Parts: sequence; structure tokens; C-alpha cells
Amino acid sequence: MSNNGFFTRIGKALRGEAPPSMPPAPAAPAVLPVTLDYEDDRIPSSAKARIRRILAGLLEVENALLREDMPNFSRVDIDQMREQHLPKLVKSYIDIPEAHRAEIFRKTGKSASFILDDSLDQMQTRVDTILRSLAQKDIETFTNNTKFVGERYSSNNPFD
Repeated sequence: MSNNGFFTRIGKALRGEAPPSMPPAPAAPAVLPVTLDYEDDRIPSSAKARIRRILAGLLEVENALLREDMPNFSRVDIDQMREQHLPKLVKSYIDIPEAHRAEIFRKTGKSASFILDDSLDQMQTRVDTILRSLAQKDIETFTNNTKFVGERYSSNNPFD
């Protein structure tokens, strides 16, 4: 019979004996940010404008998160969007040889630049939603504070 059997482990736990220590789990490999020049001439000007707006929005979200976290999303989401998803999307567009971009139109009925812009718009919608959520929390806090002050300091307070 083994010393590490089920009943042996239960007996040790009931006696207060510490279980054998497990080796620590290996750390997750670090994902390096994808670097890309968003002013690359191969990127359409319409996409460049969208990228600038997304990056500005992400910076605004990061600044707002310095004040407090949102429970339904994290800084990891923002980091991934800025360091992975956005540059990978744009790089995948750049990597399509210009002579072959027409194949995308033949397959989808939309140009590669249209699809890129549409994808960037989806990212922008997510950033806008996050900013709206952060602002709503601030609005609610302000409203609660003004309600408290109104109740506490109004002349109608019977406990004065």
C-alpha cells in the first residue's frame, strides 16, 4: 500500500500534517508586443485615421483605469488590443502583396482596405464602450455624492 494513497492523505490532513509541497507551476511565456509603424505608406489613410483614434482612446482608458479598475474588464484587455490585436491586424493587411489584394474582393465583394477599416471600427466600438462604462461609473458616483450633500445639508433636514 502506498504512502500517498487517498486514505493516507485524508488521515494526514485530519491530523494537521501539511501535504507534500508541489513544485510551482511554470510561468506563462511572455508575449512580446508586436511593433509596427502605423504611418507606413502601405496603410490606407482611412485606416491611419482610425488607428490614431483607437490609440488615443486606449490611452484615455489607461488614464481612467489609473483611478480605478472596472470589474468586467482589465488592463490586460487594453494591453492585448494595443500590443497584439491592433498591430497584428494591420500587419496582416500590409503582408498581403498588393497584386493579390484583389482576390479578397473577389472572395468577399469588399476590398481589403474596406475590411481593414471595418475591423478597426469594431475595435473602436469596443474602446468607446469601455470609455462609456468608465464615464457612467463616474456619473453615478457624482450623482450619489450630490444626492448625499443635498440630503445632508438641505434646510429640510429634521435632524439639524
